[in-house]
Amino acid sequence: MASKMINLCNEGVDGLFVTIPSENVVRAIEECQNLNVPVMSVNTGAELSQKLGLIHHISQLEYTAGFGAGKRLIESGMSEGFCLNPEAGNTALVERCKGFEDALAENSIPYLGMISVPLDNEALFTANVEQAIDREGDWDGLSVLTVGASVVSALLSLKERRPALLIGTFDTPDALFQGLEEGTILFGIDQNPFVQGYMPVWLLTLLSHTKQHLQNNFIETGPSYVDESPSEALQVCVLNDFEVCPRPVQENKNQLTRIRPLGLALAAVSLALSTFFGVWVWLNMNRSCIKKSQPLFLGMICIGTFLMASTIIPLGIDDSIVSPDACSRACMAAPWIFSIGFTTAFTALFCKIWRINILITSSQSFRRVNVTAMDVMKPFAILLTLNVIFLLVWTIVDPMEWERNITSSSADSRSSYGICVLGRSGVSTAMISCLLVVGFCVIVLANYQAYKARRISVEFSESKYVAMCMVVMLQVLLIGIPLSVLVSEDPVPRYFVMTAIIFILTMSLLLLIFVPKMHFVNDEKKGRRKTNSTNVSGLRIVKNPHHQSGLSKKQVNDLENVFKEAETYIGDTTELETLLTKAGINIQKTTLSKFSAAWMSSQVNRQGSQLNTGSEGAGSQCNEPEEEEEEE
Repeated sequence: MASKMINLCNEGVDGLFVTIPSENVVRAIEECQNLNVPVMSVNTGAELSQKLGLIHHISQLEYTAGFGAGKRLIESGMSEGFCLNPEAGNTALVERCKGFEDALAENSIPYLGMISVPLDNEALFTANVEQAIDREGDWDGLSVLTVGASVVSALLSLKERRPALLIGTFDTPDALFQGLEEGTILFGIDQNPFVQGYMPVWLLTLLSHTKQHLQNNFIETGPSYVDESPSEALQVCVLNDFEVCPRPVQENKNQLTRIRPLGLALAAVSLALSTFFGVWVWLNMNRSCIKKSQPLFLGMICIGTFLMASTIIPLGIDDSIVSPDACSRACMAAPWIFSIGFTTAFTALFCKIWRINILITSSQSFRRVNVTAMDVMKPFAILLTLNVIFLLVWTIVDPMEWERNITSSSADSRSSYGICVLGRSGVSTAMISCLLVVGFCVIVLANYQAYKARRISVEFSESKYVAMCMVVMLQVLLIGIPLSVLVSEDPVPRYFVMTAIIFILTMSLLLLIFVPKMHFVNDEKKGRRKTNSTNVSGLRIVKNPHHQSGLSKKQVNDLENVFKEAETYIGDTTELETLLTKAGINIQKTTLSKFSAAWMSSQVNRQGSQLNTGSEGAGSQCNEPEEEEEEE
C-alpha cells in the first residue's frame, strides 16, 4: 500500500486520500507531502492525521462511538462486558474498545478485557471467546461489543449457545439487519462509509481547482446508532451505491393540525354555555318562574346541547395525533355522542310543550287533571332506547373504520385524505337510516306540539322560540349538508362545516330558550313586572275591558261572589255559561270564547303550588307577582 501511494504521487496526481490503520503508511504520506500532493485521511488514523498535518480527516470519532456503545449496553441491563477485536494492531478498533472500557468504568461495571478473535474461523472464534470468559450457563448480564463487522455471523452463532448474551456491534453488515429483526442484536453503529469515500473526492476536486478547502480539520460522519432494520428498498439502495434509492415523497395528508384549535374553541364556547345555563337553572330553582318553567326539562336541554357540542372533539381526531386504530374508535364515538345529545335536547322540548298542551286542553274542557313530568317522559325513554339499540348494533356488527385514501384530483398520488368509512356490509347504512328516522321523529314531534301551542301566551309555551330554532336549523342543514358532500375529500373544510353546523345548532337552542327566561327572572328580581289582570277565586281575569275577557269591573265583582257561593271550586259538570248568567252577565259567543281563554290560563295558575313542585303542568315563562297587581 505504501509503495503504491508513492508511485501515484510521483506520477503527479492532483490529490490523494487514504486510510491510516497503522504507522506503516506514515512514510509514504510524508513522501507525497514533500511532492506537494495534498493528502486527506478517512475512516481510521485520526491522531496520526493530526500529527502529519493533513488537510482533513473524515470519519467518526472512534473513542466517542465506543463510549456511546457502552452506555447503550448499560441501559439494556449489562452487568459485565468485554470487547472483541478481529484486527489486532488496528488503531481505530483499539480506540473503540478503549471508549467502551471507559464507559463501563464510569458506571462501576467490570470490564473483562479486549479479546482478539479470528476473522474467518467460526469454531476458533467460539473457542477463543469461551476460553477467555471461562464460565458456564447462558451468560446472563454479560455483554459484548464487537468492533468489526466481519465477525457478526460468528457472534450470532455464539449467542445460540449463550442466549442471554447482550450484543452490540460496529458497522452495518447484512447479518446485523437479520439480528435486529430477530432481536438477537441490540444495535449497530453506522459510521457512514459512503460519505467517507464520497466527500474527499469532492473536497480534493475543490482544492485542485480553487486552492480552497474547509477550515475545520476533522469532519465527523458518525456515529449513528441503528436499532431497527431499514426497509428493503433502503437496503437495495445501499447495495447499489445509492443509485436506485427511493426519493422522499412530499405527501400532502390534509390533516387537521391547523383547523383543530378553531373547532375546539367553538366546542369550548358551547360546552361553557351549556354548563352555565344548567348551573343557572339549578341556582334559581326556588323561584316560582323557574319552577313553572319545568327545570327538569331545562336541565335535559342543557345536557343535550353539552353532548352535541362534545361531538366536535372526536370529529377533530386524525392520524396526526393518534394511531389509525384510535381514529376508528373516534369515528364511532361521534355518532354516539351526537345522537344521544340531539335526542335528549329536542325530546325535552317536545315533552315540555306537550305537558302544557295537556293542561291547557283540559282547562278548555273545564276538567282538572294531574300531569307529572314523568307522565310525559315516556317518549324520551322510547326514543333514547331506540337510539342506543341502533348504535349498539352498528358498533358491534359493522362499525365505521378510519382510512387514508388518495385524493381523486391528485395526479401524482401525493395528496391523500383521512376519512371515516362505513362498514363492509349493509348494516351500517341500515342503522344510519334508523337513526335519521328517530331524529326526524323527534323534530316532527317537537314542531307538532309547538304548533298546537301557537295560540297560547308566551307565558306558557316556547312555540315562538322553537319555531325560530327550527328555522335556524333548517337553514343550517340546507346549506351545511351539500357543502359537506362537496368537500368530502378535503378534511379541513369538511371539519369546519360540520363544526359550524353543530355550533350554530347548539347556540341557537341555548340562546333562544334561556335568554328570555333570564330576562323574566331579572325583571322579577327587580320587581318590574306589572300585570293587567286580577285573580277571581283562582281565575285570572284581565282588568282592561278591551283585553281578553272584555268584562267590566262590576261584572268581575259579581262573578267573584258567584264563585264564592260555589265554594271557589268549579266542578267538571259546571257550565261556564250558567255561572255567567247567574252573575247577571250576558255576553256574546265571541266574548265567551275570549273569556274561555282567561279561564284556561286560570286553571294553570289555580294549581300554582302543585306546579311549583313539578307535580302538574306549567308554563315555560314566568308569571308576574300577584302582590304588585293594581286595580284599574
